[in-house]
This record gives sequence, structure tokens and C-alpha cells, in this order.
Amino acid sequence: MFDFYAEPFANLIEEFKKMPGIGPKSAQRLSFYVLGLPVSDVEKLAEYDFIAAGGPTHILRTSKAMKEFLEKLRNVDLKGLKGFSFDTRNESRMNHRSLMLLENSAARVIEGVLKRKKVYIVKTRCSALVEGRGGPLFDGMKERFRRIGTEIAELIH
Repeated sequence: MFDFYAEPFANLIEEFKKMPGIGPKSAQRLSFYVLGLPVSDVEKLAEYDFIAAGGPTHILRTSKAMKEFLEKLRNVDLKGLKGFSFDTRNESRMNHRSLMLLENSAARVIEGVLKRKKVYIVKTRCSALVEGRGGPLFDGMKERFRRIGTEIAELIH
């Protein structure tokens, strides 16, 4: 389910999930806490040269957590940063018109916020397909995003 994290971190999440009453999201939060990693310290984002932001598409929108993150960006000066947005979505049996609306839904919102914050978008938003509601990623998605990462690295240096 968490194959977008490094293997040791994903393993830690899986171990927490084995505990009674701990679901995937709680396991993820506990893992961040145990390792002392901030989920997001938005004030520090202005210190970086690049920001990649993304999350799952929920009913053609960003997730609640992403909305909260984007709201926190309101008072942060990101002008001059380079950025990229992405989202995950599950394969759907919707008709083609509906799929076109769904494509990059959360990423479109995220990219829009970044643009309004004067972030230079180095690559147009992308979506990764996941199986079901929480993954794993469809075959080829990891490789696709590795290529995107390499391309972005070349663009920002």
C-alpha cells in the first residue's frame, strides 16, 4: 500500500498497521512521529529551491489533508521556487468524458495554488494510477515517476 516510500519506511508503516486499532493512516503518522520527520513544515518551504506536492484525488478534488496543507501555504512566500504537482487516482469504469475530468484533478488544484503563489511550474502535472482506494501503484507507475523525477532534476539544475 505504501510502495511510494523507501522500503524501510514502508516496512515501519506495515509493522504499525499490525497493532490492534491502528489503520493505514495512523500507522503512517506514527512512523513519521517515531522517525522525527515533520509531515509538513510549510514555513520552511521558502528555504528550498523546489517543491513537489501531491496527493490522492477524492471525488474529483484534493483530499482533506491536502486542502489543509494548501491553506497553510496562504501566508508563505514561495515566489521564485520551482514546482511540480501530481496526484494518485484509481482506475475507473467511468465514461471517457468523466475520465478526462478526473485526470489530474487533485494535481490541477495543487498546481493552480502553486502558480498563484508565483511558483514556476517546471513540468505539467501528472497522475499515477493506483489499484482500489489505497494502492498499490499500477505496473509501470514507479518507473514513470522515476523518469519524471530524472527529467525534473535536469530541468531544475
